[in-house]
Amino acid sequence: MREAWHRLSSREQRMVAVAAGVVLVALAWIGIWRPMNADIARLTRDVPRLESLASTARTQADDIVALGRVAAPPRADPLPAAERVLAERNLRAAASGLDMQEGRLRMTFAMVRFDALPPLVDALARAGLLPTDVTLQPRVEPGFVRAELAFKVSK
Repeated sequence: MREAWHRLSSREQRMVAVAAGVVLVALAWIGIWRPMNADIARLTRDVPRLESLASTARTQADDIVALGRVAAPPRADPLPAAERVLAERNLRAAASGLDMQEGRLRMTFAMVRFDALPPLVDALARAGLLPTDVTLQPRVEPGFVRAELAFKVSK
């Protein structure tokens, strides 16, 4: 390689050097500059959406904290409130167990639709019962679970 370089005239050496420089600039543009510009364009496009998601997450976190603070005052016996919420949601018949143990309300469903549980937990939280433990086991029927829920009375 060295011999071939020395055999070239100085004009040919300059042309080879310029050609190598052009190739290096083209490789740098393809390998560095173009991907960097594509990333900048993507980030410019995505940042507003991500800021919106972060704002929504902050709002939801604040709502969760507020729910813990603004829950209804404690009741002497939370069973009537739980039964009322179950009746409002047509889940009283599905509840196979509802009792107080060690100062906590325990609720058992032998079989209940999974999508009925989040609104139930929300309604119970608004009634002053905050979830402390939830155990779910899938059933053979799609969309159904066996559920054991425990709640404490909020203060």
